[in-house]
Amino acid sequence: MVLAGVVRGFAGFGAAMIMMPVLAAVLGPVVAVPTLAVMDSLMTLPLVARNVRHCDWRSVGLLTAATAAAMPLGVWALVVIDPVYIRWALSGFIAAAVAVMASGWRFRGRASAGVTLAAGGTGGFLSGAIGMAGPVIVTFWLAGQSDAAAARRNIIVYFGVSGVVSLAIFLTGGLMTGQVWLLIAILAPIYGLSLWLGARLFGRASEQAFRRFALGLIALVAASSLVI
Repeated sequence: MVLAGVVRGFAGFGAAMIMMPVLAAVLGPVVAVPTLAVMDSLMTLPLVARNVRHCDWRSVGLLTAATAAAMPLGVWALVVIDPVYIRWALSGFIAAAVAVMASGWRFRGRASAGVTLAAGGTGGFLSGAIGMAGPVIVTFWLAGQSDAAAARRNIIVYFGVSGVVSLAIFLTGGLMTGQVWLLIAILAPIYGLSLWLGARLFGRASEQAFRRFALGLIALVAASSLVI
């Protein structure tokens, strides 16, 4: 929990990558996904407020719209499809994307609306299905020309806005049970303190260190998805 919060506060993403395998194993994915998604949204509101005026709203808006459209399909998959198959597909995609970016390639200019919508839709589906949109969304921004601070701002605001969408969908789908709310109340204080610590650490990291950390974390998720 502490590690997940520190990573999330530092990089703007990563909590689900660290916590979801453990929570899903203990609680089952139907409880784990809404618990982490809603807790993360509530506890990162201060981070969102500090970054909302300085993000790229064109990209964030398109990504969020596509996420909102695709997330119900992901929630359906959460209930009826074995999440192992989804994780395997995600692992293959991430491994390929990380290999390309590790080579130093980054696309020039701004991503087209179509590419942005595709990334948001994929992230929305994965968010609903396994609570893990981070690899796709972060890969999208790291492949562009944004510096570390700009990428982190966009990531934080995207997850803040999409978290509101997640809560609405989980409420509509009947997944926000008493057990989920109780778990959020128990875990939130520790998670919130860890977020604060991670955010303090970001200012001490260089551009290169941030990118290496982000790519390394995503690559680790790709590998772990094959065996968890």
